[in-house]
This record gives sequence, structure tokens and C-alpha cells, in this order.
Amino acid sequence: MPVYEFSCKSCGAKVSLFIRSIKSDVNGVCDRCGSTELQRLISNFRVLRAPMNPSDLNKQAMLDGVDFTNPASMANFFRRMGNDFQDEPNEHMDELIKRLDYGEPVERALDLDMHDHGGSESHDAGAGAPDE
Repeated sequence: MPVYEFSCKSCGAKVSLFIRSIKSDVNGVCDRCGSTELQRLISNFRVLRAPMNPSDLNKQAMLDGVDFTNPASMANFFRRMGNDFQDEPNEHMDELIKRLDYGEPVERALDLDMHDHGGSESHDAGAGAPDE
């Protein structure tokens, strides 16, 4: 018994329809706005593959050509890592790649703390020092 996924043409909501028989007509209504104008989506699928052999890993080849300051280059790098190492979908990685694809700076997309921690005066006054 298949489940079909649709996108509502009126409001964009995702609609899932459970169909009792593969021979049945697929008709549905959007839960959000009540529209019957639905566009069929391609469902997710997985391709099973043999696990990667760590001895076959070529670290230098993985890093060749990666510009760690360029969002597009980093998005492609993470996309390759996902293709090579992920067994299951990873929503966090997908979101990170999407943010980089849109040009978000690498430091912000990766939530890297790029602040100076070398004793600058940016610390709160009195923080860490006990009262005397």
C-alpha cells in the first residue's frame, strides 16, 4: 500500500496520501488550504552500497581543490563527503550545504567561533576574578 507525496499548488504545503491499492486513482485535498490542485513529488529513496574500506581512503585527493574560505567550494566538499560516507539522510548536513550554496560565509554556516581568545580586552569586566 503506497504513500504518495504531493505539493499543494495553492499554498505549497506537503501532502501525503495513503492509497489502499496501487490501481486506485490518486486524488487528494490539501490539509492546510483545502485545494485539490496537487503536484506529485518524487519520493525519497536509498541506494545501498558496500561500506567504505578505510584503507582505500585518499585524504589528499579528498582535500585537493577545496577552498576553505569559499562557500561554494565547501558546499561541494560536504556534498562529496555525504556521498562517500553517509549511509542515511542527514538533515543537519543538508541544511549546512543549502546555507553554503546560498553564499553564507563559511564561518557563520559552520558556527565557527572566530573571536580572538589571546587575552584581548573583550572579556566582561570582573568576570573570572574573585572579589577581594
